Amino acid sequence: MLNRFAGRCHYCGGGVPAKGGDCFKVNGRWAVAHLSCKSSEKSEVDVIKFSSGEEFYRNKKGRCEDAPCCGCCTI
Repeated sequence: MLNRFAGRCHYCGGGVPAKGGDCFKVNGRWAVAHLSCKSSEKSEVDVIKFSSGEEFYRNKKGRCEDAPCCGCCTI
């Protein structure tokens, strides 16, 4: 199920934009994950943090062909 609201990925901790990831239940609580992280059930996204406080995300295997629709590539 697509996530309605933005949140942090359950697997990698990176930001997931609204309607850019998968929503599911973990121990009775709702969680959200990047589609690539959810399919492998492990962290597939690198979180790049700059000193300015900005965060960028990129698939560990490189930018997706159809980025940024899955929510894992912001640069």
